[in-house]
Amino acid sequence: MERRTDGAETLIDSTDEIFKIPKRVTLTETIADTVARAIATGILKPDERVTEVAMAERIGVSRAPIREALKILHAQGIVTADSGRGFRVAAFDDATIAKVLEVRLSLEAILLRDAVQYWRENDTAATELNVPIARMHEAAVNGDRAASLEADLSFHQAIAEAAHNQIVATLWSAIARHVMIIFSMRQYRADDLFSVVRHHEMFRDFIREQIRQESAPEALRKELENHLLQISRMQPGHAARGREQTG
Repeated sequence: MERRTDGAETLIDSTDEIFKIPKRVTLTETIADTVARAIATGILKPDERVTEVAMAERIGVSRAPIREALKILHAQGIVTADSGRGFRVAAFDDATIAKVLEVRLSLEAILLRDAVQYWRENDTAATELNVPIARMHEAAVNGDRAASLEADLSFHQAIAEAAHNQIVATLWSAIARHVMIIFSMRQYRADDLFSVVRHHEMFRDFIREQIRQESAPEALRKELENHLLQISRMQPGHAARGREQTG
């Protein structure tokens, strides 16, 4: 692995699995997700420069899609402009985190409402939530915090997809990159990974109960907020911010 002059590791490392691009969405969006994951896992540090040349070399694509991906991340506030010399990884302060999580709750409340309605109308039991929960359990067995995080986000992604609300789902996908980074800043303790599984199982069971009976949107939002708050309390460094949600 190459090192900067200050001794810190750079992102140029042929062994970094994080830079393998999954085959989904557009190339530009996939690159944006890849860079966000690199930030979330600490490969790219706050205030570190991110250039088209370095990223194109690392990921193995031309500079054009890298440029467009960085523009997306810049518009979302995940990277900041660096005086015409590329971009730098943005630092997430407490105020930014609070705003992101407030938006997340609002978007997910709408998606959960629509997903429950879809599952009810199609007489299904939200079975797609079982797969990410199984992945969470496997991650807990292996003590793999990163895999637990990915499975957690996949759980909420499954709800977003079931909602069939493209406008809100698109907004949620944008905020999901922020959530992934915030998650990584406050990772679960290894001994709490099984608790993460249990909380998601309970939330899934609540959703199934709401599918079987008519429920007010307020009840869904309240349970969602409680779920996110319970998950956040299992993370080290949790501060009593009142309505902090990160799970």
